[in-house]
Amino acid sequence: MKTQLIRTLTYSLMLVIAVALFNCKGKQGDPGPDGPALSGSINGVLSLTTSTGTLPTDLSGVTVKTNKGDSAVTNTAGVWTLNETTGIYTLTFTKSGYGPTIVNGYSYVGGSAAYLNTVALSQTPNFTVGFATPALDTIGANSTATKDLHINVNLTIGGTVPEQDLEVFVYYSTNSGVSSTNYMGMSVITVPAGQATYKGSITGANLLAAQIETGDIVYMIAYPSSAPTALSSKYVNESTGKTVYTALGAASVVENIKVPQ
Repeated sequence: MKTQLIRTLTYSLMLVIAVALFNCKGKQGDPGPDGPALSGSINGVLSLTTSTGTLPTDLSGVTVKTNKGDSAVTNTAGVWTLNETTGIYTLTFTKSGYGPTIVNGYSYVGGSAAYLNTVALSQTPNFTVGFATPALDTIGANSTATKDLHINVNLTIGGTVPEQDLEVFVYYSTNSGVSSTNYMGMSVITVPAGQATYKGSITGANLLAAQIETGDIVYMIAYPSSAPTALSSKYVNESTGKTVYTALGAASVVENIKVPQ
C-alpha cells in the first residue's frame, strides 16, 4: 500500500513538472532577447598609394564614416578611432583624389577595442594600358579541360610609365559586355618597371575557375591600377559577391579569342 502511494505521488509530481515545462515553452524559433549593447572602440591604421604607385608618408585626411553617422579622420600616421557600441557596421573610407573603400557587414561585439588594419585607398593611375597586335594568342590546348592552356595577353603601356612595377587588371567573360563590374574572372598581370610593352598570360586554371570552357569565346578587357589588389580602393558587391575596384584607370578596348580544344 505504501509503495503504491509513493508511485502515485511520484507520477503526479512528474505530470505537474511536464505541464509546467510545456506551458513555459515559447514558439519554436522565437529569438531570445537582445544582448546588452557594450561600448568600446573600432580602430585601424590604413595605407595610401598615389597615382604613380608610391606610398606617401602623410596618411592624414581620410574620413571614416559609419552607416550610423559617426565619423573620424586619420592622423598623419593613418590611425583612426571610432567610439561605438555593439552592432553591425558599414564603414566608408574617403579622401579627395582617391577611390573610396567600403567595408560591409563589420561585426563589432563591443566592450573593448577592435582593430581593422586591412584598409587601403589608392589613386587612379597616371599611365594607360591597351592591347598590342595581336592582342591575344594561345599556347597549348586540351581536349577535355583548359588546365594546360595559356592565353597570352599582349599589352602596351602609355602615358607616364612608372619607375616601379605596375599592375594591370584583366577581366574576362563569355559576355561581350565584360567590364570591371561585370565579369566571370579576373587576373592581375604585373608589368616590370620601365616596360612599354609586355606579354602576360591567363592560365587554363584561371579560366576553369571562372567556368570558361574549351570552345567558348572569351572576351577580355584591361585596366591599369596604381596598386596591387591588397592596396587598392575597393568594396565587395553584396549582391554578386564580387570585388569592385574603385580607382582603376581608363579601360582598354574589348578583345576576344576562342578557347581552343
